[in-house]
Amino acid sequence: MTATVALVGASHPAARALALALEADPAVERVIGLDTNEPPVLGPKFEYVPAQEGERLAGQLSGTDAVVLFPTLDASNRDTDRQGRTVLELAEQVRKGAEATGARRLVLWSSGVAYGARSDNPVPLSETDPTRPRAEFAIAGQLVEVERAVLGFDGADGAVVLRAAPVWAPSWGTVFSRWLAAPVLLGISGANPPMQALHPDDAASALAMAVTGALPGGVYNVAPDDSVEAGEVATIARRRRMQLPEPVMFGLAERMWSLGVADGPPGELHYLMWPWVLDAGKLRAAGWAPTRTSREALAEAGAAPRDGVALGRLTIRREDIFRGIGAGLVGVTLLALARRATKR
Repeated sequence: MTATVALVGASHPAARALALALEADPAVERVIGLDTNEPPVLGPKFEYVPAQEGERLAGQLSGTDAVVLFPTLDASNRDTDRQGRTVLELAEQVRKGAEATGARRLVLWSSGVAYGARSDNPVPLSETDPTRPRAEFAIAGQLVEVERAVLGFDGADGAVVLRAAPVWAPSWGTVFSRWLAAPVLLGISGANPPMQALHPDDAASALAMAVTGALPGGVYNVAPDDSVEAGEVATIARRRRMQLPEPVMFGLAERMWSLGVADGPPGELHYLMWPWVLDAGKLRAAGWAPTRTSREALAEAGAAPRDGVALGRLTIRREDIFRGIGAGLVGVTLLALARRATKR
């Protein structure tokens, strides 16, 4: 029986998906959403509570049977050290608070980026493979630290860490949905790694399974069974693709980062270069199964309506694109930056 569930970081898209999924679970009577920002109403069971810190946070977790942590990590944050300390402190506060109030289980929504994108990664990666995050993409290393903190949870049912394959759905606001919102899908010449796409519904079902205690404590990959080559992603999602040589691509990314218009550091490009496909066999053996393949999830994400075209941190509005202004601005900016990077 999981009567009360606390979602720490309730504004996270995965938290919203889980809250809606738990509405259909008769074993769950109450869902508490803790966050500094109030999310939209997510069903009759959902109750928003402004998140506190330290011992006050522990008090807010009182009476909960399961606690789920959704760390907020912003790839565009320049102060990576401060962000890392903040998210790790929160993870430790949540773990201690869950233990102090007698919660049975602690669940962390993590990501497969924690494995790191490297040329010698096995395909696919299993939970027994080491995490090797790259320093150039700070949030991957920060996730690894948060995972370690959560796995130290001393509750009756232990801690569950869910490492998810990329979610490309526009509403989730991930690195990958940002790539999909760009005027073209960029690729690196000569690099064609396999890639995956996790459907939001499958992410929510894995979370619900972890919350209700159906999973023993430990780390689980959450991913579809298939993968597609990077070159196919644009075709499936109905986007144009432009490939650039590695030096040009990184030069362009560094230029946009230095200008303050990039939504992520150049290091995230490694996830377009090298494989990091996840094997979800362990989660499947526990009874979970995805309902969509990578191809289906990508096709659905590509067909979803967009507010406009994203160029780093800038979004050109849909009405401007229809007038031709936005598309021209995006094209000129991309070409100018690419030429500068090539010259450098």
